[in-house]
Amino acid sequence: PEPRDPDSAEDIAAADRYIQFYVGWFAHPIYSTQGDYPAAMKDIILQKSLSEGLQDSRLPQFTQGEINSIKGTGDFFGLNHYTARIIANNVDPSAPPGYSNDRNLTESTAPEWPRAASEWLYVVPWGLRRLLKFIKDNYNDPDVYITENGRSDHDSQPPMMEDDDRICYYMGYIDEVLKAIEVDGVKVRAYTAWSLMDNFEWSRGYSERFGLHYVNFTDPSRPRTPKKSAGFYKDIIANNGFPEGADVTETVRSMWSGCRGGPAGLAAGVRASVGTLAVSVMVAIVCILFKM
Repeated sequence: PEPRDPDSAEDIAAADRYIQFYVGWFAHPIYSTQGDYPAAMKDIILQKSLSEGLQDSRLPQFTQGEINSIKGTGDFFGLNHYTARIIANNVDPSAPPGYSNDRNLTESTAPEWPRAASEWLYVVPWGLRRLLKFIKDNYNDPDVYITENGRSDHDSQPPMMEDDDRICYYMGYIDEVLKAIEVDGVKVRAYTAWSLMDNFEWSRGYSERFGLHYVNFTDPSRPRTPKKSAGFYKDIIANNGFPEGADVTETVRSMWSGCRGGPAGLAAGVRASVGTLAVSVMVAIVCILFKM
């Protein structure tokens, strides 16, 4: 998340609260040096609980023994990441108690951020790098496995097989992972594209497609057909990234300006940085997953 006004102390604090409530709720007890829930969560929920006439916080409290038992138990940090948000401080005393109101903030997006088929998914590649740096700095520099990252298309006829928008998405996000590794020193051990094939997407059913392969759900045998992005991602894996002289690197160079400025444009602020990045397809067993 980014503060709406980077010069506003209140918006900066709200952006931190957003990530503490979204990620820290689960990660802080396991990966932080202190253990326990984030202080931002504990303090604000206690204050709101008391103002509601309760005797104790609505947020359950760990015992010191539980804090010590949970802290440091993660083998690695599994991260699902898709998008980002702009955060502003906002206190609404009339809002009902609960997770959303406890955070004292509002979420928004920037008009230049392209949106995928999913109404919540905006293309903001630099958000992944910043989140990876946050994980490194706040959670004792763990090994990070990116277990999901991808872009949705609508279920359309004829099928969306020339999925250049998805290729642009992967170009931008993998580039930001490279910066996190090479510049920020984040220990990213693997990157996993979501998804290998179209699937049942929660409440959206079959109406949104994330797959590198198209699945015909009207055929009982469910035939799978590679989309254009499948060939692109296959080339990344075969070359272990974007090495100089590889065909996939030339593809990236030829598409980069169109991805940034055209209908499939990447979010403003992305900067080109083509290098070598180890990527792998993996089936992840994850200790914690965050979709953000």
